Amino acid sequence: MHAVDISAFDLHQKRTPYMPTLGPVLAFCGADSNKWCLSALVVDSHDPGQLVLANDMAVDAKPLWSLDGRTAWAYRFSIPLTDKHQKMAYRVAGVTAEIELPASGAAPSAAYGSCNGFSDPSLMKNVPRKNAMWEAMAERHAQTPYNLLLLGGDQVYADTMWLTIPTMKAWAQLGWKDANKAAFTPTMEKQLNRFYFDLYVERWSQPEIAAMLRSIPTLCMFDDHDLVDGYGSYPKERQECDVFKGLGRIARHAFAVFQQQINPLSETVHGAIGGPSVFSRGHTIGPIAILAVDLRSERTTEQVMTRSHWDLVFDWIGKLRKEEVKHLLLMSSIPVVYPGFDTIERALGMIPGQQELEDDLRDHWNSRPHKGERLRLIHRLLELAGRGIRPTIISGDVHVGAVGVIESTRSGQASGPASEVVNQLISSGIVHPGPGGMVLYALRNLLDHVDEIDRGIIARMTKFPGTPTDFIGGRNFLSLEPDARDRIWCNWIVEHEAHPYVKVVHPLDP
Repeated sequence: MHAVDISAFDLHQKRTPYMPTLGPVLAFCGADSNKWCLSALVVDSHDPGQLVLANDMAVDAKPLWSLDGRTAWAYRFSIPLTDKHQKMAYRVAGVTAEIELPASGAAPSAAYGSCNGFSDPSLMKNVPRKNAMWEAMAERHAQTPYNLLLLGGDQVYADTMWLTIPTMKAWAQLGWKDANKAAFTPTMEKQLNRFYFDLYVERWSQPEIAAMLRSIPTLCMFDDHDLVDGYGSYPKERQECDVFKGLGRIARHAFAVFQQQINPLSETVHGAIGGPSVFSRGHTIGPIAILAVDLRSERTTEQVMTRSHWDLVFDWIGKLRKEEVKHLLLMSSIPVVYPGFDTIERALGMIPGQQELEDDLRDHWNSRPHKGERLRLIHRLLELAGRGIRPTIISGDVHVGAVGVIESTRSGQASGPASEVVNQLISSGIVHPGPGGMVLYALRNLLDHVDEIDRGIIARMTKFPGTPTDFIGGRNFLSLEPDARDRIWCNWIVEHEAHPYVKVVHPLDP
């Protein structure tokens, strides 16, 4: 960085006649008591020049990925924090925006969303304002500024590849065995690279989304639609076939570039847990720790993550101290607490390639092969609560808003009865429409809402705040707003609802 003259910096002009293909998109790169570390991504056909900050500093661009005459560029910079909330303006590639910064050592405010797209193009025709919830987020951001944008998976939907990429469409029409034996061809690779690059540019350059991405630094999770629906939960012969491995490699590269803003061949994102083969991240910001666990990269029908990956995650959790941290927000792309699907799973018979719901059911923590990992995670969260730090699970994926709770009646918790509870907040989707009436009816009335996890430990769905039901089907996002008493006020902003639904999460050691 170096000083520059920005006397002509117009903070009110949001765009000039020149605009990049995509961006800027902000990403969070960590924080300490003195600085807020960020990255900004711009995609354009030529060098977009320097990023200029209103504190008289300028940053040069670094190329991450070039394809078909376009390049994804990243800018790395940090902004000093002060003892008060502040705004910082910046300009790059003809676009001007402002970043809201928390006070030094303060808890950040955050918006959380998931499912930013449509799993089936036919769903779009029934949604007149596709990005209405992004517009609602902009209104909330203007009133209660966000320091972070937590994105819990499915930031893009890659499922249209089966309709729009000629080689992938032809491959999908092969028989099960023939498809699994097919080679991943250079033409497939070329078409998939272009597809994922274009997917991010098209999805994230839509005005309502772009307005938030240039204003609030993102912390993104990896999930299946960022690859393709159900990736990791298919039978072994499909998951390990040449075409699926090639598809996964390209989708992971696109995620690293666009969502983590790194070159995965030479860089590791700040806060990385588990090494370059996974996307788990952990950050401590004032009294709040945020842990985004990659539940997709190592997923198989038999496991969610490898034991060595879990050990690193648990080691990171074990280092949190109540003298410094009041809350852990654990981002889980799939809800840890959710109605059991065992009966449905058994009824389907798990016939490879024949049941559309198979991979979705196997994705869930309640799928039998994943219950052991879920149990270890829950015990570790209860142990953390026993040490005086409030763990809260934040999740999406299921296209409903809901609240779950894990309760332990085991004795010996250090902080008393309050430490025997772990809350789960589900917010989904920000673009994807909710389930139909029959699915909502089944969720509310036909599936078990109480799950005995272990002796003295149960998980259950609770009434959604301010309603007589456990699930809401309207599109939504979650607004996480800390206060001076280290409480987190959790507001679900729901489409067509005049007022938010509110739950407060208290610290264990106020």
